Amino acid sequence: MSETKPPVYFIRHGETEWNRLGLIQGWTDIPMNKTGHGQAKAVGHALANTAGPVSGYRFFVSPLERARQTMGHIAEALGLSSADVAVDSSVKELGFGVWEGKPFWELKASPIYPADAETRYTWRPEGGESYEDGHRRFKTWFDGIGEPSVIVSHGAIGRCLIGYLSNLSARDLVSLRMPQGCYCRLHNGQADWFDANGDAA
Repeated sequence: MSETKPPVYFIRHGETEWNRLGLIQGWTDIPMNKTGHGQAKAVGHALANTAGPVSGYRFFVSPLERARQTMGHIAEALGLSSADVAVDSSVKELGFGVWEGKPFWELKASPIYPADAETRYTWRPEGGESYEDGHRRFKTWFDGIGEPSVIVSHGAIGRCLIGYLSNLSARDLVSLRMPQGCYCRLHNGQADWFDANGDAA
């Protein structure tokens, strides 16, 4: 990431029942569960109390309900109105096509799923998107953003986001962890995760 890029806070949405059950969500619009709402509220308070001032930041959220619910808790903690938050499909989750609703273990056990990380970067599920597609989508969008930003989004597109802003290889990008109930601060090519207490995660 170039040092001319603005700082970004990235938050993955809180837990859903499909997350808890290990099911692939993609574009399927699943709401958060009780645990997810608690995670989102905690992250909102963490950002308000420990992340520093967010005046001058722009706020973006995926159109999927689980992300919008998460941003709702964050916006409340930061004293934002709905007019302060842009719903943007550029940060929508990657689509997993025919695999949505199926367990991750089934996909990973399938012979069509690439065994090596670099090939997984370009692999596109039937009816869905590859990490390469998501990386390109995010880069095209973010290069037009000139202000510091808070982005609430999803796990797979979050890997593309962090991969681009941290200049990661394809292999490292697809292997990134994507915790819930935390936030990631990205600046000058560095990605740092913090838990809901503001401690390094």
